[in-house]
Amino acid sequence: MHGAAAEPSHSHDATDGDRRQSSPQREPDGDSLRTPPRGRREEILDGASEMFAEHGYHGSSLRDISAHIGISHSGMLHHFEAKDVLLDGVIDRLEDHAQSALERLDEFRSGREDLLRALAEVWHPASLPIRLLATLDAETVGEDHPGRYRVARLRKVHEHMLETCFTSLDEQGLLREETDPAFAGRALLAMVLNLAVREKTVRPYQRPSRDDAPLVDLARQVDALLGAEADRPDDVAPRPGQGAGRPDREPPRAS
Repeated sequence: MHGAAAEPSHSHDATDGDRRQSSPQREPDGDSLRTPPRGRREEILDGASEMFAEHGYHGSSLRDISAHIGISHSGMLHHFEAKDVLLDGVIDRLEDHAQSALERLDEFRSGREDLLRALAEVWHPASLPIRLLATLDAETVGEDHPGRYRVARLRKVHEHMLETCFTSLDEQGLLREETDPAFAGRALLAMVLNLAVREKTVRPYQRPSRDDAPLVDLARQVDALLGAEADRPDDVAPRPGQGAGRPDREPPRAS
């Protein structure tokens, strides 16, 4: 993921009054006494990831994020001088998440159960990286979004990983006849991102039901793409980190 073409230049978000000509030499308001600089920076990235996933980049100001974390606005500016700089740090984390998945790709391409495990461990719709990707992906349809290029590139990387899984399944004769692995990868990622939105919109307003749990729906989508030769146990969805199991309840949501 690293070392790719640089993102086209973009204008800085000036709505928060976040841009400073130089960074202070020490963190204001005693923040440096409470948390070492590295720990504080990671805490800010944690909070920004949560806020951007929930409200989007445009819907979250630096003051909102600093209040969410519980630090001063000046303390925030010590580490991230502008909101677009903070966004870059958040997207760096999404790229690290994708890189980790790329390094494990051989684990996920041997059969149906391996792919379902990957959906639980890497592409769970309720996990923060996927919720964040879904929100930013929808938001970057606007050409003025500072993360537009990098988020589009991330989506392509995830589509390619799933395409690779389906290509391997096709070579084993497990993919449904005349199904294009590239289409299968795009379709499955689209459903992952759609379910990430559904987890925050539809599901909070309905009773818990295993019939529309996200991993159950994803297993159904996988089965629709696989041929009759695929190994399908009676149960349709694995729990995160495990093989197929009884889907009596929704698998634990990833943090």
